[in-house]
Amino acid sequence: MREAMETEAARWALRHPLSADERVALEAWLAAHPHHAGALLRAQAALSSIDRAIAPEPAVLAEEAMPPAPRSRRWVLAGAGSIAAAAALTAVFGLRGTAADHVATGPGEIRRMPLADGSIAAIDAESELRIALAKDARRIDLARGQVWFQVAKDRQRPFIVDAGIAKVQAVGTAFSVKRTSAGVRIAVTEGRVAIWASDASGAVSILDAGEFAAFRSDGTAPVTGNAPSAIERSLAWREGEIALEGETLDEAVAAFNRYNQQQLVVRDPALGRERLVGLFQLNNPVGFARTLEATLDAEVTVTPNEISLSRNKNAAR
Repeated sequence: MREAMETEAARWALRHPLSADERVALEAWLAAHPHHAGALLRAQAALSSIDRAIAPEPAVLAEEAMPPAPRSRRWVLAGAGSIAAAAALTAVFGLRGTAADHVATGPGEIRRMPLADGSIAAIDAESELRIALAKDARRIDLARGQVWFQVAKDRQRPFIVDAGIAKVQAVGTAFSVKRTSAGVRIAVTEGRVAIWASDASGAVSILDAGEFAAFRSDGTAPVTGNAPSAIERSLAWREGEIALEGETLDEAVAAFNRYNQQQLVVRDPALGRERLVGLFQLNNPVGFARTLEATLDAEVTVTPNEISLSRNKNAAR
């Protein structure tokens, strides 16, 4: 009875966001037994402790919000209860080995989530993937977007990412996979991975930390290289930042606009070609624009939905 209750509480803790019907169902479940609210709180606390043990969430990351229990039902949790809730969460995560778990992020949403095998996935905005953790293999199907994985070592279960035209296999390493309509880019931040074209047109290649491979959708041979600094800059989104090292303003604006409803608009083509250097917060496009106002003598006009950038008419040409 208690185990079933803790497992159901863990299921509710993992559901987010809740639809209107799910919220009604949650309230009904809470009202069905006086111990349900406590079980939900224990599950929430266990999930939060797991998140804190992995890494602190940057402010820009989409909050893994859990449905709050009624205020009148809040109380301090006992250690034993938290352990029981953690066990229930483990049981729920374990279900991912039997059916693919679908995960999708929207515009501006960055999610960091633990996987049942102890690995971590940092999922970029506008990404979609399926996770299937079976007894003999761990498989990720990346339909679109970008994910950085920190893979838990398990030599009995290879960790394979299928990104359509390219595949990656790793054991105890960290790497990113980015899939767009133009192709697939793989970058290694720790350890070593094996990569190959899905159509078996080429041999398996090995990438070490600091190396990358870019597969093009036109089927040409992948381009590989060593660029550890560039790889780290490209993954600054994991910390809610954008690192610029010579990119154009147009390129920076395109990146900012993926994460914010308030869109940056460059009104002057010449201004858009200006190259920038710096580290900026992705969720602060106004602050970015104000920096350009000072450094590039740009004219900035801010409205609720738009931040317009143009050449200052009073600037010397």
